[in-house]
Amino acid sequence: MLLAVVGTGSIGTRHLKVLANAPDVSPIAVPRRAERVTELAAQGIATASTLVEAVDLGATLGLIATETDRHLDDSIAALELGLDLLVEKPMAINGKQALKLKVRAEQLGRSIFVACVLRFSESLNTFKSMVPELGRVHSVQIEGQSYLPDWQSGRDYRNSFRARKDGGGVLLDLIHEIDYAGWIFGWPHSVQAKVVNTGRLDIEADEAAHLMWESPQGGIVSLTVDFLSRPSRRRMTAFGEAGTLTWDGVEGTVKFERKDGTVTSLEQSTPRDQMFVDQALAFVNTASGTLDSRLTTVNDGAKALAVCDAARTASRDGRETRVDYQ
Repeated sequence: MLLAVVGTGSIGTRHLKVLANAPDVSPIAVPRRAERVTELAAQGIATASTLVEAVDLGATLGLIATETDRHLDDSIAALELGLDLLVEKPMAINGKQALKLKVRAEQLGRSIFVACVLRFSESLNTFKSMVPELGRVHSVQIEGQSYLPDWQSGRDYRNSFRARKDGGGVLLDLIHEIDYAGWIFGWPHSVQAKVVNTGRLDIEADEAAHLMWESPQGGIVSLTVDFLSRPSRRRMTAFGEAGTLTWDGVEGTVKFERKDGTVTSLEQSTPRDQMFVDQALAFVNTASGTLDSRLTTVNDGAKALAVCDAARTASRDGRETRVDYQ
């Protein structure tokens, strides 16, 4: 099956790399810049100068990997050419754009999924499957922290899209944490939040965010993300009636400390490229009617952005804010 990869920056190039060795799918690169067509073709990568050309070559699926502020326009263009889509996270820059994209897909009878690749982590899925063993969950603590200047060697992070006020920032870039919190514990009715730019990284966008909400089951979810921390950490701990369950996304481990003192520790580190392959194959299989429960639906993609929007409003107004999912 031919899949058009729209956008060939760092994330688009990663998708092209891992898809090159994936079974049952052949990627076609659709760069934004004309000179990239020649560069990629010289590397032996199938290319098209436009999305229309990619469709003419036989592409029936699309992967949108352009910068976030282009996702809406690029996705609608692909939908109108008849492609079902996997859109890199976040699917748009805010909830309003996400709903517009969702409605357009419905009008055209096309499908959209969002590339939240951490849902394909074996250890995260083990954590999710073990949550019921906790009984009632009292609270959840989630941390997604790293140091932005370390992300791409040889490139000034201040010139990346992550540094921009519109479409960048830690809240959108680390929307993974909001996504898997909603996926596992349910989506909040309202949030409290503090979203800040400390000035320490010399960027326009938010550098740190702290969110808190009550889950539909009554537990308190506390979530912290930032671009300021070394070493990197990605961790989630759930405290429940039967003990404490911890996932370490960097180490790929799950630890269950039961109230009777017994401990279960598991190590299930899935290589990041393998998660990309598994996600892509799950998306490709939707064309034959098979839906992998790990895929992030367009509804969940829009919900995660609605939480981000409510968090910004809550931070600005200094009060708990209802999440508008409509």
